Amino acid sequence: MPLDGDSEILKAAEAELSRCERRYFPRELRAVIASCGARGSLLQSNLDEGAEMEEARLAEMLVGGLASMPSQLRTAARFVLEHPADVALMSMREQGRKARVSHTTMVRLAAWLGLDSYDDLRAIYARGLRAPEHTLQGFGNSRRRVAGKENSAVSKIADALTAQTAGLAEAATAMRLVAAADLLADASHLFCLGPRRAHSVVRHFAYLMSQLGKHVEVLDTATGSWIDVIHDAGSSAAILAIGFAPYADATCDLVRQALRRGTAIVAITDSKMSPLFALAHEGIVLSTRSHSFFPSMTPALSVAEILAALVAEKTGTNVAEVLKRAEQHSTAFDIYPRPLPSERPVGRATQSALNRAKLPIA
Repeated sequence: MPLDGDSEILKAAEAELSRCERRYFPRELRAVIASCGARGSLLQSNLDEGAEMEEARLAEMLVGGLASMPSQLRTAARFVLEHPADVALMSMREQGRKARVSHTTMVRLAAWLGLDSYDDLRAIYARGLRAPEHTLQGFGNSRRRVAGKENSAVSKIADALTAQTAGLAEAATAMRLVAAADLLADASHLFCLGPRRAHSVVRHFAYLMSQLGKHVEVLDTATGSWIDVIHDAGSSAAILAIGFAPYADATCDLVRQALRRGTAIVAITDSKMSPLFALAHEGIVLSTRSHSFFPSMTPALSVAEILAALVAEKTGTNVAEVLKRAEQHSTAFDIYPRPLPSERPVGRATQSALNRAKLPIA
């Protein structure tokens, strides 16, 4: 194709890309771009980045429109939000059966999003499977095949946890983590809240924050003692609230009360449809799915440690010096066991026996 033709095609493609906010970039034009040399490759990379942003916009549109959708359309939207991999890999009819709606409902959902067809929606999510976490999971599967451990529960669980943790580096999630850390770093007082299995994550984060010198408290909704604490919190405080389905009413009530006081809210949860996500100034969504019987807290613990590291960086805390002082303090109070002496008295009989055996004295 002549260079002039390439230029005209690329100009048209750039114009189309700049205006296509709610619909999938035309497949035909994308195919032509791929044959247009270096400039086409550059635009192709821009398209791929735009696709990631478009997927995020679609998710935001679905979450924002849930309340006003008819019940069947809402069910389909929830399926898309909660099963992005299935949207990419399964046929429309299979997805409809799994979501328990008709396939025509899936078509109506695509139209509601402004897409030409449901295949366009599938294509957007299919490109998401090229993300690093999916590549990493594929590597784990091939490794199991090579090692002959396809039925290994250990390998399956380890690979799944690795993929979930790697997914936290995705651009959209990373931006939310940075924004959440900003809120936590700026707060003069931190409150942490997480019922049931999330409580261990809350305790871990609170400990890390205390090591950084932050004024931090773990709230207990069971005793009701949080009422007075939240009343005095105000706009200079921040709350880290962690909650997973089924969501605890007490946790959501506490967060609502804190919002009325102007307190900043950071939420770690498992869905954009979580009530905590809707209430939070910054929400981090992660997966708790596991190949074991129990929901996984590994991604949540990873988020807690990432937030702690970001807060330390933003506050300019010398973590090495902080940990050194903490260890010295613990040593002064005999927190750690004393080391055994390198030499201890040995009786004559024992000394003679050691000499005969030519063994060193411990």
